[in-house]
Amino acid sequence: MIVTVASYKGGIGKTTTAIHVAAYLQTLAPTILGDGDIVRASSKWAQRGDGKGLPFKVVPIGQLAKHVRQYEHVVIDTEANPSDEDFKDAAQGCDLLIIPAEPETTATDGLTYTLSKLREIKFDRYIVLLTKVPPPPQTEGDQLRASLETMHIPVFDSEIPLLVAYRKASADGICVRDVKNDRNARRAWLAYERVGKEIINA
Repeated sequence: MIVTVASYKGGIGKTTTAIHVAAYLQTLAPTILGDGDIVRASSKWAQRGDGKGLPFKVVPIGQLAKHVRQYEHVVIDTEANPSDEDFKDAAQGCDLLIIPAEPETTATDGLTYTLSKLREIKFDRYIVLLTKVPPPPQTEGDQLRASLETMHIPVFDSEIPLLVAYRKASADGICVRDVKNDRNARRAWLAYERVGKEIINA
């Protein structure tokens, strides 16, 4: 399975999603992550752990072809604000496109633009993932979900909470499930584990 994480908007948890979707898929079968981000965010995450903190291999997208035959699952992290051609290629080259969406006005504008581009290329193998969802009593996540469902946009049942544990994982070059001394680390991992199960059943 090839899973690509993409959006025209940056800062919405794209790399965090790619890392943790790959970590979940690795629990099922050999998985590799292709880093197509211009700033090499996934590669830098892996390097902070001395290459030993993540349970799967991370390679630059240009090197993916020579490795891919060894793996059952491929996750691709893309750059923010891609060209229209790059976005089209990323979408059409995968089995499932994940569109992270933060329930915040500027980020929602980016989601709207991303969805419009998917309509232009008539691509429908995608699911929106709500990320950085604030805790109650905030209602932004519920409002965005309701809006997307009204428009018949596919949305993961699971959503990713706004938690510091993800930043700690990035800083240490590890998956959030391995973060120590953070009571929300398990909750943070379970959120992506639920997403992974939805991907397999999609």
